[in-house]
Amino acid sequence: MEKKLFSVVIKVENLEMTRSFYRDILKLGEPVMDSNFWVEFRLPGDFSLFLEKKEEGEKVPESTGRTSWMYKVGNVNEVISRLKEYGYETFSVPGEEQRVGFKTYVFCDPEGNPFHLCSGE
Repeated sequence: MEKKLFSVVIKVENLEMTRSFYRDILKLGEPVMDSNFWVEFRLPGDFSLFLEKKEEGEKVPESTGRTSWMYKVGNVNEVISRLKEYGYETFSVPGEEQRVGFKTYVFCDPEGNPFHLCSGE
């Protein structure tokens, strides 16, 4: 059996707000599955980003900031401009370019879930 990473699941409290963020601001496109508790965005390379609504009273591990994902885009400056237009600011990571070999920009979604943005050019 082939082993590969095929998805990232992000637990969210406000599914409507985060769905709009990933669909409209990051431009991931229309979800291929969209319900009141689960949203799937299909990304290139047979990979999916899932948003899962946290149930009322559900206990989830407090992990904001420890795990993030990286999004490679064709025009990183265009995406950064759109994020800033909507009030999202980047967090600088000192020495990041030297550590990983390319420049990344760290942003957070509306609920504080971090992601890295880098250029695919």
